[in-house]
Amino acid sequence: MSEPLAHSDTPDDDVIRLTGVNRTFDSDPPVHALRDVDLAVRRGEHLSIVGPSGSGKSTLLNTLGLLDRPSSGAYWLDGVETATLTDRQRTSLRGSRIGFVFQAFHLLPYRTVEENVMLAEIYRKTRPGRDRRSRAKRARAALDRVGLSQRHGFRPDRLSGGERQRVAIARALMSDPALLLCDEPTGNLDSENTFSVLELFDELCAQGMTLVVITHDEAVSRRANRRVRISDGQLSQEIV
Repeated sequence: MSEPLAHSDTPDDDVIRLTGVNRTFDSDPPVHALRDVDLAVRRGEHLSIVGPSGSGKSTLLNTLGLLDRPSSGAYWLDGVETATLTDRQRTSLRGSRIGFVFQAFHLLPYRTVEENVMLAEIYRKTRPGRDRRSRAKRARAALDRVGLSQRHGFRPDRLSGGERQRVAIARALMSDPALLLCDEPTGNLDSENTFSVLELFDELCAQGMTLVVITHDEAVSRRANRRVRISDGQLSQEIV
């Protein structure tokens, strides 16, 4: 039986809330990758975090994705304070609340599109009331949500780059996440396919999905409702 998660009194519409988050890596001298980061992301918001290489983007991504722990400060994810969670609880929370989309699509070439999406549930426990035998039906629904239900039987090598990224997004949506966390999601795409994926992000946001897109591309960041910049581990004021 999984351990219960303690919920905080943070506002119900906050999916992400970071307060005074620092991440320091032990070295000589120490590396201060994140410095006193404060950030709140409301439900249904599309936020982009912009910054060059070495700015702290990857460390922030790992922190938001519960892949790394802050050295100090507090992080609430969908109302759950994560600092005191065990590794098992963090894994469970990550699997149920976060969908990841990366620059590389991470699709298995010998599996069909539908099978690639279904694989999302191999690595997490099925929620109560969900029958694993209905996994294919849920995968087809996720593909329909990203406009690719007609490609369910194709293999990835028959798809364009934009279509492959849509499959990866469908896979991320299989867990009904509270947050879609995207790391340079258009980095491997040409301008036409980039536009297609950004249009999909707009649609998902209109449906109430919360998106955080980490990017160095100013054009991609401008599609968000709100933009912030990270530099030397510090979040600056919002970009107009």
